[in-house]
Amino acid sequence: MTRRHVLGVAAALALLAALPPLPVHAEDLLASVAARLADAPVIRGRFEQTRRLSGFSNPLVSRGDFVLARGRGVVWQTREPFPSSLLVTPDKLVMRGADGSVQQQMQADAQPAMRVVGESMIAVLRGDLRALSTRFDVTGRLVGKAGWTLTLTPTDAGTRRVFTRIVLAGDKFVRDVRLEEGSGDSTVVRMIDPVAAAKLTPAEEQRFE
Repeated sequence: MTRRHVLGVAAALALLAALPPLPVHAEDLLASVAARLADAPVIRGRFEQTRRLSGFSNPLVSRGDFVLARGRGVVWQTREPFPSSLLVTPDKLVMRGADGSVQQQMQADAQPAMRVVGESMIAVLRGDLRALSTRFDVTGRLVGKAGWTLTLTPTDAGTRRVFTRIVLAGDKFVRDVRLEEGSGDSTVVRMIDPVAAAKLTPAEEQRFE
């Protein structure tokens, strides 16, 4: 996941902030979707991210695996096109190169917005629907016995200039996330074969250090 990949997603997610309580119909929808989501200490799987930049015909595609740990954060381990890793927690964002060396690190206490970025990115994978609905009108529907889709549209003009909407789809896991930016750029992240687990493996523990 390149720095431009990361910053594009982070810029969009950084816009999320608290709003007044949702309308009753949105509350009902989110409650129904939340009831379909798995609640596990650890969720792991593979990902494919496709970023399309306005004015460029060829998308930027990256692939790898991810692991999400409740209370810890999420690690994106990119395998293609270049090995790298990204650790996101509510407190910090750390990018590492193929050799494990830190390429970039941002602390939440130095940049308070990074706390919002970290919490929001984690919320995307956990399906923390309350957090994802901030600054957005919520629409969506249940699909069959297990599926669902949600579209979050920003309610204020300032947010719309940077970020137009986020579209989520899934079942007991969030499977697809689409971020559409006001610039015309968009990012689609597919979570492939996510599974729930009770705890991290020793190798995964090292990724969070």
